[in-house]
Amino acid sequence: MEIAEVLRERWGLTASRVEPLDGGMGSFTWSAVGNGWRVVVKTVDGRDNGFAPGLELAERLADGGVTTGRPVRSSDGRIAERVDGRVVGVLEFVDGTPLGSAEADQRAIGGLLGRVHELSAVEPGDLEAWLGVVTQWDDYLDLEPWIRPACESAVSDALALDDLSWAGLHGDPATDAFLRRPNGDLALIDWGAAMYGPILYDVASATMYNGRPHVVSSYLDARPDRADEVNLKLDTFLRVRYAVQAAYFAWRCTEDVRVGIKSPAENQKGLADARRSFGL
Repeated sequence: MEIAEVLRERWGLTASRVEPLDGGMGSFTWSAVGNGWRVVVKTVDGRDNGFAPGLELAERLADGGVTTGRPVRSSDGRIAERVDGRVVGVLEFVDGTPLGSAEADQRAIGGLLGRVHELSAVEPGDLEAWLGVVTQWDDYLDLEPWIRPACESAVSDALALDDLSWAGLHGDPATDAFLRRPNGDLALIDWGAAMYGPILYDVASATMYNGRPHVVSSYLDARPDRADEVNLKLDTFLRVRYAVQAAYFAWRCTEDVRVGIKSPAENQKGLADARRSFGL
């Protein structure tokens, strides 16, 4: 795929420079610069049905005032285009520095995530169907004997919960997805794992990546009406998040998927980290 050609033919943008960037675990990305503009081009496998909806959520949140790396619609008005068996999105470039482990940064992460969920709130959906985020990797859960029992137990405990709040989820709120811009404002980028679902999944993910106390307390500063839900049910969704981690890396190890990593050892480490998270 020739990125400059795709930009010209599908977006009407003539790039003077295109450079590859470090991609995610399931995508390839490039920086493209033209006369007075700069964008990020991201491609995923054509079977990835969550990419375009994630871009739509990013656009919705951008309309609400959150800096997300708003998608640039193609010349035909589409939020993404299919090219050579892949899905391509073009995003506004967001300048900024990734947040870190300092308390102020952790509080910023929780507060911004709370704002995102408030802006994107939706009526609760079918929790059992949503938990297919784990069971989609069912064929790989027997890679090691602990994986299936741990995942099934986490899903079963989550199904026993009621009165869960739903919203648009970032899906993978790692520290480097949160940027502090030169003017001090915050941005949340990289919406490739976005979906609609229980807010606790995002809070659990942010906690897994960034640590619990400051992220959770600042999230509840932004959404005090969700205090009981978060305090009483977050641990259950942490186990769901660990289950997703276990299932995902079981798939990557079995299929030897190396997108976004330098060696298969990184997939093995991801699976081992998931096992430790379960205390196994």
